[in-house]
Amino acid sequence: MPGYRLEYASTSRAKCKGPKPCGGTIIPKGGLRLGSTVDFNGKQSFAWRHWGCATAKVIANIKGQFPDASDVDGFEDLNEEDQAKIIKAWEDGHVADEDIPESARKADA
Repeated sequence: MPGYRLEYASTSRAKCKGPKPCGGTIIPKGGLRLGSTVDFNGKQSFAWRHWGCATAKVIANIKGQFPDASDVDGFEDLNEEDQAKIIKAWEDGHVADEDIPESARKADA
């Protein structure tokens, strides 16, 4: 069963698994990130994405597993400002535009 975790990146090694154009960019140390569990050779691990790269579909999937935003693993360890971001996205069904990283924005044509 897939699971999710919210946390601040402990290093700058993880790459975002979010949609293009952001996918593959580094999540900076201290950056808010969302992990979804993946099975890799029989071991559970997390595929990380910037919080702002969580799509409406991802938010809907999380809501399908947890009755409340505060039930997501790691929520209680976030600062109040970031908890408020998560709750707002939970209520709106998508992350706020200001939370989307520049690396996830398409370049103007």
